[in-house]
Parts: sequence; C-alpha cells; structure tokens
Amino acid sequence: MKALLKACGSISKVEMLSPLKSHILANTCVAEASLPYAHYYGQLPLKNAQPNSIFLLVKKFYFLEEILALSLSVEKCLLDKINFASAILDFNGKQIPAVRIKFFPDYDQLQSLQSCLQKEGMEFLTGTDISGNVHARIHKLFVLEEVEPGFYFDQQETNKGYFLHHHRIPVQEFETVLTTIRNNSSCKLFDAVQGKFILDGVVKEFVRVFAEGINLDLMKCIQEQFTKLAEVHKNKKMSAAF
Repeated sequence: MKALLKACGSISKVEMLSPLKSHILANTCVAEASLPYAHYYGQLPLKNAQPNSIFLLVKKFYFLEEILALSLSVEKCLLDKINFASAILDFNGKQIPAVRIKFFPDYDQLQSLQSCLQKEGMEFLTGTDISGNVHARIHKLFVLEEVEPGFYFDQQETNKGYFLHHHRIPVQEFETVLTTIRNNSSCKLFDAVQGKFILDGVVKEFVRVFAEGINLDLMKCIQEQFTKLAEVHKNKKMSAAF
C-alpha cells in the first residue's frame, strides 16, 4: 500500500499577477495569477472561465493554521472544496501579506467570500494594486502520495509531482538549470518551482514538477538532470570564490 501523508510547507515562485477590478468588495485589493505555468503553456493567458490562483491582499500576515481555521468558519459560503493558503508577495521592495485561494468556482462568488472572511475579522488592504512579476512565497498544506522514497504525487492537484533535493539554489540559478534541462535533455515539457515541507520534524527541500500526464519516469528524468546541473553550478560558484 502506498503511503499517504499530509505536510505543511511552502512554495517559492514568480507569479505574473494582474489586479481584479470587478466582483470584489469596494475598497479592497485582489490580484489573480494571469500566466499560470507559463513555462509549460507559453506566455499567452489561458482562456478559463474559472479563476486562477487568487490573492486577497490583507493588512496583516496570517499563519497557515489561522487561514485553515478561517476556512472552516466560512464553510457556510459553500466553499468546502476551495483551497486556502497563506502568502507573502514581494512587490516593489515591499512584502505584502495575502490569502491565496485556488479552485474557486466563479468570479461572481468572490465578493460573498470576502464578506464571509470580513465577518470573521479579516481586514483587507486598500489602495494597493499589484501588477506584473511578483515573487510569491505560499504557505500551504500538502496532501501527498509517496510512490518511491523521495518521490511524491499531489493528491489535491492533478499533474503535479515532487522530488526531494538536498540543497536549495538561488532563483536565477534555478531558472538557468530548468532552461538547460528543457533545451538539452530527453525530459519532456514541464514547469517546476522550488519549495520545502516538514516531514517527521525535519525540513525537506523539494522541486515541484507540473506536466500533463506526469509520471514517475518523468520525475526521475528531471531529478537526474537537476541534480547534475545543480552540482555543476555549485562547483562553478565555489571556483569563482577562490
């Protein structure tokens, strides 16, 4: 029997955000990811009637356990399948707290959700529009199936897998490694981000892979290339230091 586990952790990624101007409460600020999985689908926004990842900008940072508790309080809004997460957005040299929402049914219900959260004490940020590339740190609950030691499939989101990695590398180097793998390996098209979660009390670094029809062979292909190239970049950096 394959192991199923739940773990708290975070994803670090660059999101292209655009402000929402309709279907929201007055004097609040909401942004939406306009180019999800851009490296996979290209640089044109997907035509989707349902919202993508939505970020409700708030006045204070909420820890993940606070967000999950709030999500239970607003079940009366018929949002039992909505995925809530806590987030920090780096924008124009400032860190802006936000609540990240996925699997939202439609834009028309967004104002209702905000009202429910407001009644529970959430205060929304005003006068701040976010647009463009933003570095986002998203704190969330993962539900994973371990298919082999160090390899996992997401049980809440399709087409996503994870493999453990020993060392986190800087954002620019990470993007360089991914570009090299895409252009010079047999691994098929994919998108990937870095993150970490806590397993058995230990922080584990991972790479999350997105690809339609993802399987273990693809993840192993990417992991092998990633480990090799990350080591090359590490050695170059050490050589430059001398």
